Amino acid sequence: MTRTLTIHDIDAPVSERLRAYAERGGKSLNQSVKELLSAALGVTAKPKMRFDNGLRRFRGAISAKYGDALLTYVENADFSKVEAEDM
Repeated sequence: MTRTLTIHDIDAPVSERLRAYAERGGKSLNQSVKELLSAALGVTAKPKMRFDNGLRRFRGAISAKYGDALLTYVENADFSKVEAEDM
């Protein structure tokens, strides 16, 4: 059984983050809110958060296999470490 919920007076920062999350995932706002609520309540696994690393615009300029490997590397890389020469 499904139900319809209406939420009033969502703060602007929350609304903006929800819209950005939906756009990044290529999903509707409604679908994204349901996904996030389900994950937050432990009903489903937490969705993988994607960030815009700017590399997707190069898709097609390199092979799909290499592009997928590059995106996987960038999404899983530890950028918290800074090399001494970069400081």
